[in-house]
Amino acid sequence: MKRVAEEMEFLYKNYGSKLLWLTDDNFGLGKRMDDLCDELIKRGFSDDIICFMQARCDDIVKNQSLLPKMNRAGINWLLLGVESHSETTLDRFHKGTKPKDAEKAIKLLKQNSIFSQATCIIGERKDSAKSIADLREFVDSLDPDIAIFMILTPFPGTELYEEAKRKGWIEDWNWTNYDMVHAIMPTETLSREQVQQELYNCYRSFFGSWRRRLQGIFSTTEIKRRVYRYMALQNVMRQFKGLV
Repeated sequence: MKRVAEEMEFLYKNYGSKLLWLTDDNFGLGKRMDDLCDELIKRGFSDDIICFMQARCDDIVKNQSLLPKMNRAGINWLLLGVESHSETTLDRFHKGTKPKDAEKAIKLLKQNSIFSQATCIIGERKDSAKSIADLREFVDSLDPDIAIFMILTPFPGTELYEEAKRKGWIEDWNWTNYDMVHAIMPTETLSREQVQQELYNCYRSFFGSWRRRLQGIFSTTEIKRRVYRYMALQNVMRQFKGLV
């Protein structure tokens, strides 16, 4: 981990980089993280950076004793693959986690002043208007600092793509729309247009809360304040509305 810390220090000192992204899909919160935190803290610049990375909910729960050190090391923005409120859906995704892991993980991040970004997926074949409404309710109860909703997309080279192609689910073959924002295929009970509408409904449900917006814009936490002010300036909700 010394080399990773050296590269981060180089970016900070030579380019003034204060927002750093560890792009490993699953860096893990075990010994490697412990060693990296020690290296970053030792170098004396960790209190001046924001480091973003992805993490599994169950990994956070399992390694919760590391969270205070991660915050001191500047690793203070974690993206969590919550994906779904349904244990059955998580099993279909081969996720290996349960909804209770997300509940515990977000609570732990809040306790340790680490910004929590929950990502969720809609448009799975069994999804219905009710199941997506239940997901919205689940995410609202989790109350992460920010929630990102994405549409299940059959990327070429995946098992999902081969199955969807074989069974004729794919209705949009324009590759520029394969961005997890555009609906590519329907579910058993929702048309592609309805799935697109549901994506907007999810964002409207979470960010439509004035309490949540104002708490974000005027948050005493720098990361949260900057994210919510940026979203307000970019009028993100209008952009999602434009897809419907």
